[in-house]
Amino acid sequence: SMVGNSCMHHLFLGFSPDSMVHAPYQPAVREGLILPAGECGFTAALSAELFFLPLIAGFVGADTIGGLLATGLGQETSLSLLIDIGTNGELVIGNKERRIACSTAAGPALEGAKISCGMRGTQGAVEHVDLEDGGLRCQVIGGGPAQGICGSGLIDGIAALLKLGAMDESGKLCGDGKVDGSEVYWLIRPEQGQKGVFLSQKDIREVQLAKGAIAAGIHLLAEAMGVSLNQIDRVYLAGAFGTYLNPESACAIGLIPRECKEKLIPVGNAAGEGAKRVLLQAGAWEDAAKLADKTEFLELASLPQFQDAFVDELE
Repeated sequence: SMVGNSCMHHLFLGFSPDSMVHAPYQPAVREGLILPAGECGFTAALSAELFFLPLIAGFVGADTIGGLLATGLGQETSLSLLIDIGTNGELVIGNKERRIACSTAAGPALEGAKISCGMRGTQGAVEHVDLEDGGLRCQVIGGGPAQGICGSGLIDGIAALLKLGAMDESGKLCGDGKVDGSEVYWLIRPEQGQKGVFLSQKDIREVQLAKGAIAAGIHLLAEAMGVSLNQIDRVYLAGAFGTYLNPESACAIGLIPRECKEKLIPVGNAAGEGAKRVLLQAGAWEDAAKLADKTEFLELASLPQFQDAFVDELE
């Protein structure tokens, strides 16, 4: 059983992704597919089948369907929001009566890419930053010397700079050093064998762009649903980033609306869990098809108000 974003789905199955390069960004195939596993490159029994879950729309793929299955959002009577943050941020708001999904181009910053000291969440990455005695305390994965900073540490670090007054609400940095002529703020100084970890103005800008896109998507989804953020009962955070994200920091910088802070539920690899359910739970394959067919898609790029919402959320 497999899930993946729309592009990975097309490349793996041999479909051309050309239709997703140009408006209206429609996938070549949306429905779920059951195929001979051996013909898809797997060493398996002749009768083994591959289930690839369906897509919702151009950039809301089978991984989102997996997340809906895993969280049970499509079975709930109360209102929930599913957030899966990666290079694309996939968002779904709704319940069993109605659901609306959208995709927003968050960019790779929250995964550590395009950040001066950015890296994946592996050994050596700063994963959390706290204030302690008027300074910064960094928690490093594996406990050894810091090699860089991953997404969760990046959000913590920027929130900490805001609290320290080293950055104002517009995102303007007041650094405490320079690297290659640019002003930076050191989270960990390069001493005692450590290479040092810092944040630059460019790094902060990259995060502003990502959080602006995600926050605007959340607000516009709620508007399309005709509800306020206060009416949302649960906010599911999917993926590794969501698992380690500090809700206080995410809300402090505006990545997630403050109305949602007490409602956050990390759900880990929800996409993978949903894929498992298709094999292990009777009726899950049929449920996946219904979720894909009955979930509305909101194309943010076509909304006149998206640009204004995005700009408003940059600060």
